[in-house]
Amino acid sequence: MRIRQGRRSGAACSGTAIRASIRDVIIAARFRGLAALYASAVLFAFTSLSVKLASAGFAGTFISATRFAIGTILSLALVVAGRRGLGGARKLDWFLRGFFGAVAMAAMYVAIALTGPGRATVLTNVYPVFVTLFGVAFFGEKVSGRTLSSLALATAGAIIVMRDGSGANLAGDLLALGGAVLGGVAVNYVRRASKAGCDPFVLYLSPSLLGLPLFLFAPLPVAIPGTASLVFLFAAGIGAFLAQALMATGYRTVPAGRGSIVFYAETGLTVLLGVLLTGERFTVRFAVGLVLIALGLWINSGRSGRPVAADGRMPAGGMSQEP
Repeated sequence: MRIRQGRRSGAACSGTAIRASIRDVIIAARFRGLAALYASAVLFAFTSLSVKLASAGFAGTFISATRFAIGTILSLALVVAGRRGLGGARKLDWFLRGFFGAVAMAAMYVAIALTGPGRATVLTNVYPVFVTLFGVAFFGEKVSGRTLSSLALATAGAIIVMRDGSGANLAGDLLALGGAVLGGVAVNYVRRASKAGCDPFVLYLSPSLLGLPLFLFAPLPVAIPGTASLVFLFAAGIGAFLAQALMATGYRTVPAGRGSIVFYAETGLTVLLGVLLTGERFTVRFAVGLVLIALGLWINSGRSGRPVAADGRMPAGGMSQEP
């Protein structure tokens, strides 16, 4: 009897030790995931800053086209090396994700060049609301009170930001909002392709590849760009790719609800960098608009059909810069 009890006691201790070990592994994995997400948020912020600083020597369309070229090269390298594929996703979904995503990204980069990294990021990052709207209109999702509330708050916030009295370029603001609308369409196709098993870097390749024709329309610099402009030009492309890769890594282990706060922080950091380093004006009305947009996105993030991250997982805030 004592021998049996000893065996049971030993088995219980062993089971407890195994559970504790598994818990430690999960905690460590989530810690690394959060570190990857914070690094991604910082990179996104500095990428926006790099776009603005590169615009001293290059047009916004040329910066965007260069970013597409860098994204194509790096994505292809990973796709070919890892033999990644579409999974069960339709080629049309991959193409439409790329088309709408490329136009949205280009619009954002041009908006940053015309206005600044902070306000362009704030206005573009309302795209999760449009993800919801287009999901309802074209992809069979149900409308809810959350949808209408988030739309009202984000719209009010965007209007206040655009009329904040800072004298910012109106065309840049409209381009940023246009990028948000197109990003809302693109992310719905990201969701469909991701659910069908499409690899995240194959998805990222789509807008990069389809954005390359922008070189045909992007004006070349009139004068020879300075070294700083060249550095920031390539920093924008490389930074955007690394930020997406880190975000994909982070969301493999971090729940969407916890990860979303990181990208709210990214927006705040971008605004701060824009004010400190590019001369953007931070007015009271801009702050009010920013709060309303953030509140609208937070309400929108409570839905079950939230936008996905680069790897197809659903970051609750949907605050990624790359639709």
